[in-house]
Amino acid sequence: MRISVPHLIVLAAGLSATALPAFAQTDEDAAVLVASQVREQGFTCADPVSAEQQGVADTDAVWVLTCGNASYRVRLVPDQAAVIEELN
Repeated sequence: MRISVPHLIVLAAGLSATALPAFAQTDEDAAVLVASQVREQGFTCADPVSAEQQGVADTDAVWVLTCGNASYRVRLVPDQAAVIEELN
């Protein structure tokens, strides 16, 4: 069963950081989900291009999100705001 992107965004809001890849079936799906979190926290992400998981720190998934206008390192922390660092 394939879940639509709007449903993925709603589901991602309540998921733990390590559960995200189970719902993100493609790199583009992951980019949309991680970009949603970045935007929710006040950062701009025009046209999410890709999100690559860089590993896990403690129990938090770490992603590098590439947008049309910027790139971010995003540490998804369960039940808390993500830790977001803009990359140059």
